[in-house]
Amino acid sequence: MPTPRDRDHDIVPDTDPSAPLKPDEGTLQTRARTSLAVERTFLAAERTLMAWLRTALSMISFGFTLAKFFEYVAGQRGTPIVGRFGATWSPRTVGTAMVVIGTVALLVAVVQHKRRVNALRREGLLPQWNLAYWVGIAVAALGAFALGSLVLD
Repeated sequence: MPTPRDRDHDIVPDTDPSAPLKPDEGTLQTRARTSLAVERTFLAAERTLMAWLRTALSMISFGFTLAKFFEYVAGQRGTPIVGRFGATWSPRTVGTAMVVIGTVALLVAVVQHKRRVNALRREGLLPQWNLAYWVGIAVAALGAFALGSLVLD
């Protein structure tokens, strides 16, 4: 009489009924493909975080440079910079906004990446050191220091 275990499609019984059941070749190939798919998904998440890191670093550095440059120009002229239509733009405000947007975007991207990696670990991703994650945290800290420099100066 066949048992429910004998009816599994991915198990091929040995000739000896007392021998343990072995997975067939199709099951082994499926497991290998799934493992590679999880690894590819992890690498795609790494690339996505690196793209966010580049974008955030550009925003942070450009915002900081913009604020400091126009602060320097306004200091040399002795008067605030007036725009084309008579509006006075505060370069510090624009630069600070760019630093804030870059830092917050990077922090959200790091949290999102961490959640995706945790989901992939539940699917079988082996634990590994995640360089993009730690670089993202370091650049977010750099953004926080740049923001502190702009606000406290």
